[in-house]
Amino acid sequence: MNNETVYNPSEIESKWYQYWLEQKHFASSPDEREPYTVVIPPPNVTGVLHMGHMLNNTIQDVLVRRARLLGYNACWVPGTDHASIATEAKVVARLAEQGIDKRSLTRETFLKHAWDWTHEHGGIILEQLKRLGASCDWDRTAFTLDEDRSRSVIKVFCDLYESGLIYRGVRIVNWDPKAQTALSDEEVIYREEHSKLYYLRYNIEGSDDFLTIATTRPETIMGDTAVCVHPEDPRYQQYIGKHAIIPIVGRAIPIIADEYVDREFGTGCLKVTPAHDINDYNLGQKHNLETIDIFNDNGTLNEKGGAYAGMDRFDVRRKIAQDLQTAGLLIKEEDYTNKVGCSERTQVPIEPKLSMQWFLKMEELAGPALEAVEKDEVRLIPAKFKNTYRHWMENVKDWCISRQLWWGHRIPAWQCDDCGEMTVSETDPTECAHCHGKHIHQEEDVLDTWFSSALWPFSTLG
Repeated sequence: MNNETVYNPSEIESKWYQYWLEQKHFASSPDEREPYTVVIPPPNVTGVLHMGHMLNNTIQDVLVRRARLLGYNACWVPGTDHASIATEAKVVARLAEQGIDKRSLTRETFLKHAWDWTHEHGGIILEQLKRLGASCDWDRTAFTLDEDRSRSVIKVFCDLYESGLIYRGVRIVNWDPKAQTALSDEEVIYREEHSKLYYLRYNIEGSDDFLTIATTRPETIMGDTAVCVHPEDPRYQQYIGKHAIIPIVGRAIPIIADEYVDREFGTGCLKVTPAHDINDYNLGQKHNLETIDIFNDNGTLNEKGGAYAGMDRFDVRRKIAQDLQTAGLLIKEEDYTNKVGCSERTQVPIEPKLSMQWFLKMEELAGPALEAVEKDEVRLIPAKFKNTYRHWMENVKDWCISRQLWWGHRIPAWQCDDCGEMTVSETDPTECAHCHGKHIHQEEDVLDTWFSSALWPFSTLG
């Protein structure tokens, strides 16, 4: 008989949880009962439980236990996400502490370090869930990078490619100069930053007149290919169709008109840098402007940066402001507070950048997803979020699904050195599917973690 008068959770909870596991109380296999299935949103393999996990896992556990008591065949599937950027960042940091630069390693050697890290840290969250008493079917534990999940990811990629929904092309992406990879919009967090608004003098070609342009990013003027004003702005009507001279750079660029320009912001004149701003890129496409990419992948300026080539973008900002001041082309500076997009994982400001990437066409996929919610086949709780969901689906952009990393599902595409075509295959090909040449090499990029996470509710259940 136990005569203890004080509840001892360490002894009681672990004893009874182990008993539940031995009795297979949480195990589930299909039978005649009505199924009730919850697939755990997979937490990052690198992490530990935080209060958000505690809250949503508790809710899941309550729902699953209730269903079990009501006679449903309740199945709660546990698992973890390989978290491409987060895990690679952790591994790169640990290697750096050992004096090892990732770039000095082969892909295979780096992946060995990544798997070592995963085996070392990957079970922490699952053990914490067990300690909380989560009634998961632990025999079903899955990992987004395990063999079954990997096979489903490759199959779906190939199916989507063959159906014309996946394509490869050069487009503006969110670029992380520290991790040196593209990011999704969801991986960009916006922080309020106290910066400067620089008012620059753009002389009118063949005239003593000039336009004043306000910008927070004077370091990008080498990539300017137009000045844009509003077509109905009376201040600038006489300049439309003429050319302005980029300060310091000395290159003449056209002055164009577009209703996109906000006449109330700054001076109502906009410098257009199509390679380094998504809105400028859209303007450039509309007006057939040249696109000049001035940045290297690490955030330094390339050879198109002229005298500033090789310098970090923020060092250039300070230096070019000084040079503009010396040349009499900086009219004034103002304190300015704006929101700057930063990488969620590395914390550095992202750089909008033209890059060759893989994309998934979203419009065709968003249609059925929106229809299901509009018809209440899928219900959102509370219902007011139907409007938010509708806004998302109606304004969805093509999804950049490639990442310039090594940890993750490597894209199953092979470039042919002979004909330049791409072969996409579930199995490793030995020759080009187009010209049958033997000189092929696999794409280096991996898929965005969310590509495999999106398949999680299906891949975990076969």
